[in-house]
Amino acid sequence: MIKSILISPIRRNLLTKKLFKVAKDMSKTKGKKLMVIGDPCGGNYFQFISSIFPNCGHGDVTVDLYGCNECKRMDINDNSAWEEFDDGEFVVIETGVLGFSKDIGEVLTQIRRVSGGDFLSAGGNKGFLWEMFLYKTYSKELIYSMDPFDSRVDEHYSGTLLGRKGSFKLKF
Repeated sequence: MIKSILISPIRRNLLTKKLFKVAKDMSKTKGKKLMVIGDPCGGNYFQFISSIFPNCGHGDVTVDLYGCNECKRMDINDNSAWEEFDDGEFVVIETGVLGFSKDIGEVLTQIRRVSGGDFLSAGGNKGFLWEMFLYKTYSKELIYSMDPFDSRVDEHYSGTLLGRKGSFKLKF
């Protein structure tokens, strides 16, 4: 119970902070723009942790369907919306939004295309209570809890179908 309510959100906050710094540095080193998928300003179930201990900022482009005024309001499931971004234009970090993917394979294809393979994710919340019940209090649209991913070392992107209805593992 403690893992679902406290440990997982804190661990995710710290990992997001670390990976955001890595992504920002990588974008500068590679001369690419930074894309953040997920509004760092709000819409977060555990926003109280992020407001006390900020973990992420906006990128050159920040994508979130319900984001703040600095965000590009875009549905990650809309393939035509991805068309405005060039191949290999960004280093991409996502902050949990991919849990709303209706076709995770297709969304990953778009991320792979726009990132040229430079992709990081702190993943979603974990723990039995979250994966079975608590996610429903966040959003009925949430489908997955993703595992952390770092394209510099990981070959597969994976996650759990919420309700513990299965899992997936896709080659990135």
